[in-house]
Amino acid sequence: MKKREVFILIIIFVSVIIITGIGGFLISEKRNVKVARKTDVNNAEALESDVYDNDTGIYSLDSFDGSITYNGKRYEANTAIDTLLFLGIDNSDQSREGVGIVEGGRSDTIILFAIDNKNKIITPLEINRDSMVDVDIYDNDGNYLAQGLEQLTMQYSYGRNAKQACNLTKNKISDLLCRTRIDSVISLTMDGIEPIVESIGGVDLRLETDETQLDPCYVEGAFIHLDGASAKDFVHIRDTEIRGSNIERMSRQTQFMLAMFQNIKRQGGSVIDKMEKAAGDYLYEDVDADSLVHLTEYEYSEKIYLLPGVNKTDGIHDEFYIDANKLTEMILDLFYLES
Repeated sequence: MKKREVFILIIIFVSVIIITGIGGFLISEKRNVKVARKTDVNNAEALESDVYDNDTGIYSLDSFDGSITYNGKRYEANTAIDTLLFLGIDNSDQSREGVGIVEGGRSDTIILFAIDNKNKIITPLEINRDSMVDVDIYDNDGNYLAQGLEQLTMQYSYGRNAKQACNLTKNKISDLLCRTRIDSVISLTMDGIEPIVESIGGVDLRLETDETQLDPCYVEGAFIHLDGASAKDFVHIRDTEIRGSNIERMSRQTQFMLAMFQNIKRQGGSVIDKMEKAAGDYLYEDVDADSLVHLTEYEYSEKIYLLPGVNKTDGIHDEFYIDANKLTEMILDLFYLES
């Protein structure tokens, strides 16, 4: 396959990951792979003092060499790890015009991939869009106004274009993860699902869960065919009146991604140009070539990490409060080595 075609295939592949909004995925020849999720999320009352940042003195960060001291031990950043951030955006229009504050699209899908170049393994970290953080608020002219405690998904909405919105989100997530370096970022809007799926003739999959709330035919174990429109519904629709429905939606998105990847592999290079054209302006990427190549060369971890914390449901919207101690331990496990 020509170098150009390989590069295009990589771009399309990672774009599909974003737009489906999956919480992580496995590369496997088996159709019914069970994904093991490693998390401590539950629906108990949130511990308000255990929020995402370092105000509680949970760890200390050396600003000179980037090392972290936690529970009396020192950890250094693992230089064999590269990081790639994926964002799935709910709205293609990011223009913010007029006086005051007009919010743009939001990052409904946030996945950080830890690319281990030594062991050639990629581990996904799913970041809950509802995580409560101090979001940096900007007006329509790009002037910084203040910080406000909001859902992480809102940080993207204060950018004036895809590039700025991605950078704002990338920096905020870096802060959230003990200043972990984020090397690359890719985003794709929800409007890209239908044309991409149509360009490859749809996606066939076997349902691992009961999804009859979407269609009476979507019973567990059924084989279904998704065209562009039904694929968009499958990965996007959720009942916002039901708390925690986003977690159920992520299960569907994972199933879809695995089936989509199998479809691409079966069709081979013949679909590359079609998918490139279908992605069009829905895609924004700022990523190094090595990371893209590694996405197709390396194996994927069977563990999908999720932010540890609790989901609070007594407000207008779901609010996810992160367990700072467990988050620090997860970050050290993924991105650091003990000195």
